[in-house]
Amino acid sequence: MGRNRRQPQTPGSSEACPSPPQPGIRDFFQPQSGTPAAPEKSNMAAASSSAAPCSPASSGSGWDQPPDLTLLLRSLPTREDLNVVAKDLRLSLSGEIQQVRQDLQGLTQRLVVVEEGQQAQKSTLQAHSTQLTLHHHLFHALARQVEDLENRGRRHNIRVRGLPESEKDPEELRCMLTRLFNMLLHNAHEAPIEMERWHRALRPKGPPGAPPRDIICCITRFGMKERIMEQARGKSAIRFEGAKVELYQDISQLTLHTRRVLRPLTAALQQGGLQYRWLYPSGIQVRTPHGPVTVRNTEELPNFLTLLELPPDIIPAWPDPIQFYTADLPRPQRPLRRPRRPIRQSSRDDNLPPYCSQDT
Repeated sequence: MGRNRRQPQTPGSSEACPSPPQPGIRDFFQPQSGTPAAPEKSNMAAASSSAAPCSPASSGSGWDQPPDLTLLLRSLPTREDLNVVAKDLRLSLSGEIQQVRQDLQGLTQRLVVVEEGQQAQKSTLQAHSTQLTLHHHLFHALARQVEDLENRGRRHNIRVRGLPESEKDPEELRCMLTRLFNMLLHNAHEAPIEMERWHRALRPKGPPGAPPRDIICCITRFGMKERIMEQARGKSAIRFEGAKVELYQDISQLTLHTRRVLRPLTAALQQGGLQYRWLYPSGIQVRTPHGPVTVRNTEELPNFLTLLELPPDIIPAWPDPIQFYTADLPRPQRPLRRPRRPIRQSSRDDNLPPYCSQDT
């Protein structure tokens, strides 16, 4: 008995040719040919080819392994390499994130400091605004009180306008005023009228042909001054020695400025036939069928205009005395005096007595 030998295979059987290789990784490295597939052969050719036995040379010449495939497979990263790369990336990202976190923390602290400073500045600004508003009201009240005191100091004064500047000395001016007041009171021309002081307005004399300067006269007795002003109000025009004369109550510069600003309002009251009178230190009272209506400041102005049915834009606001003092308005000043001439040394020595010398 011998070894079991392999049975010989007949040519053309199904076991003669090995099965085609299964697709694997080598197919991805095999170059693809762009030539189309060969057409099918006839049945005879197919039969003859199927009948022919498979040679070993034809079965082994399908694909050649590239020489660097093993090196290529060995150079691919392994799991350990990927873990090292992931660890390095994680460490790098954590450092960057930590740096960004520190920067954000620093910005947060600076933002907190800025917000606290802004809040402190806001509180300080609000306190200063409140103080400024309070000071403005106080200055406003103080300015009105000073205005009232100045007007009270001028209660005895009469401002005469229109008298020509023909007097040569103050005594002649006093006699002229005495004759004017006696004419209004229907008294004798030489009847005495007590006056404390009288003078022209404190400004330089105008050129020839200019209107004469006003005369400010202080009457000693207030009752006498009121009688003179009452007689002057009862006459439409006063003629005295060929000149048209007007008499006014002497008031402060602030009161005069306020009345000039309120001129559109008083003109509307006159056009509407409404009787009004001035209030001190600054105000207007209008007589209506429903009772008197008074305005003294900006807060009372809208209601005042509504009750009198006047346009609301007739004046923008009530005059502010602080703006009058802070504005660049011209102030009446005394005329400049001529500088005195210096005394010459020789003339002074000539006037000395003979027993006096320059050294003594």
